[in-house]
Amino acid sequence: MSPSGGVRDMPSVHCGAADCEVIDRGVVPVGRRELGAAIRSILDGQVAELARDRNSVCYRVRLSGRHGPPGAAIVKVARPGSQRTNGDATFAWEAAMLARLPASGIMDVPALLARVAADGSHFLFTTELPGKHPDARLHPLDGRQLRAILGGLYVMDCRSLMHYDLKAANILIDGDSARFIDFEFARFVGSCNAYAPAAAAFCEDFNVSGNPFFPARSNVANFEFRALHRYLVDLEATRSRGAANALLCEWLRGKSAYHRRMSGFLLELSQTSVGRVAIASGITTDEAHGGLLAAVAHENLLATLFQHPRDAVVRVEWFLMGFRRAVFERRTDEAGKLQDATLSEISDGALSSHDLPDTYKKATARTLDLVGRSTHPPA
Repeated sequence: MSPSGGVRDMPSVHCGAADCEVIDRGVVPVGRRELGAAIRSILDGQVAELARDRNSVCYRVRLSGRHGPPGAAIVKVARPGSQRTNGDATFAWEAAMLARLPASGIMDVPALLARVAADGSHFLFTTELPGKHPDARLHPLDGRQLRAILGGLYVMDCRSLMHYDLKAANILIDGDSARFIDFEFARFVGSCNAYAPAAAAFCEDFNVSGNPFFPARSNVANFEFRALHRYLVDLEATRSRGAANALLCEWLRGKSAYHRRMSGFLLELSQTSVGRVAIASGITTDEAHGGLLAAVAHENLLATLFQHPRDAVVRVEWFLMGFRRAVFERRTDEAGKLQDATLSEISDGALSSHDLPDTYKKATARTLDLVGRSTHPPA
């Protein structure tokens, strides 16, 4: 969600409790009269917009607390128009995702309060989370906060949840804590079928993981090209390239710990779930076990490589983030230049390539190829 400019899409109308249909309820009960009053205040223009994006407009309302603890809630209202990128204007998918997240062990997210139909539109009520959106000028990031973000991304990756929209506006930093909002595009994707034939096409995507031995998509990759690269470019513009490089090194050191944890996760998968991986992927248990152990080794390689990142590694990772972003944003010329720059860094004739393990160079080339073949979903 981006900060709102205050333009309203809806006429002023009245909505009473009798006009509200509560379709989904969350764990904290909220009365229909309270929901109706909040919706009425929004539709009457009594509540200022908090943020908006292509698909919805957000408001902060105060619930009376007659049926639960009082407090602020966030209300998302579907935004009509040709700019929409999500065909579902009912919030049905997002409500279902929010209801599933706690049971999946994903906790630093909003809680569903209610999904309501009223006045020909739909309204999604969630709890409000504390924090500020990362911003190089107003709310700068440091190493502790980057590690907090990585901690949340690790949990999502291990629970096979892809958020798909980890832009800065969907991340909240509160001290040393990181929280995540806006799950309208989120999907659970099975990790046990990573070696199935369909995984080859699945990995032709902006979010493909850098581990070639465990074909998957990665929330870390999504955050890097949706939020971190833009942040680093802004930091370079407001301070210096040195400051941007220093923060990127902090990020890579945080990724070192992430990859060490991911190594342990994949090792446990090889010990406890190799049979399920084999069945889901249509391969033998020996093939599944070998693939998982190779994936473990690659995670350990990345953990070592990023622990004390050399200049060549920093450059490659900067270029990769920029390449993913340029492809996603359909900036073809820039994507081509970044691809060439990355290939130059990892080419056998480059002096910098001596600082890069061959496995890492091959994995980088694979990422360039798969991201380059990714396509936007139909509008």
